[in-house]
Amino acid sequence: MRVFDSSDIRNVALIGHGHSGKTLLTSSLLFTAGLTDRHLKPDEGNTITDFDEEEVARKLSVSSAVAAFPWQKTKLNLIDTPGYNIFLNDTRSALIAADSALVLLDGVAGVEVSTEKLWQFAEEFKLASAIVINKLDRERSSFERVMASAQEAFGRAAVPVQLPIGSEKNFTGVIDLIRMRAYTYKPGGNGKGAEGDIPASEQDSANKAHEALVEMIAEGNDELMEEFFATGTLPPEHLVSGLQQAVRERRIFPVLCTAASQNLGSDLLLN
Repeated sequence: MRVFDSSDIRNVALIGHGHSGKTLLTSSLLFTAGLTDRHLKPDEGNTITDFDEEEVARKLSVSSAVAAFPWQKTKLNLIDTPGYNIFLNDTRSALIAADSALVLLDGVAGVEVSTEKLWQFAEEFKLASAIVINKLDRERSSFERVMASAQEAFGRAAVPVQLPIGSEKNFTGVIDLIRMRAYTYKPGGNGKGAEGDIPASEQDSANKAHEALVEMIAEGNDELMEEFFATGTLPPEHLVSGLQQAVRERRIFPVLCTAASQNLGSDLLLN
């Protein structure tokens, strides 16, 4: 078995209101990383992290479970946690072992009751956190509406680092706002996108979102702010390092896009 240095290990908790898709997203990431030979689903009662008889019967998580796997040069320990109120004490206990948190929002419902409680847990443990808007393939899902919900609840520090390509059943890809590249996916595929240019129909919105992201990253860093004023932008490598620092300091909560049921956006989330 491969041995990892502690600096190459990430303990990441998936938290969110019940049925925001944490267990299904965990299964998507495992499949994309090659740890399973097919996409396992809670509705089929065969997921890695919901294995208890009660969890299989209820089709929801009752207790936290860990899925460990390598991705590139890093070992990821994903902690799939419960989202319903009666099980949140278990989630809080699991966060003690986490380095960071992915806060899942339903692409239709947005911020829900348990979401805010779990956000308080992440604040309590000072966890670097990112927001994942999931289920963007669902009918009546809306990235824009859920973004507004997130910023109302968590402030302007919730800033997109990705945008969806298409919506509802036509959600087919993700725009990376750091490198300004588009990734398109085969629904129900292996979770690995095909890189290409940003579609012309999405270029204006991507440019505006990129500018907003650059300003947010530069805002809390004097060196990057000077570079931004001098050149009007920041190169991708400086955006990445600046974003990493801002996330560690909880100054920015990057927002990402997925549709776990169709395994869309999984590789970018892992990266």
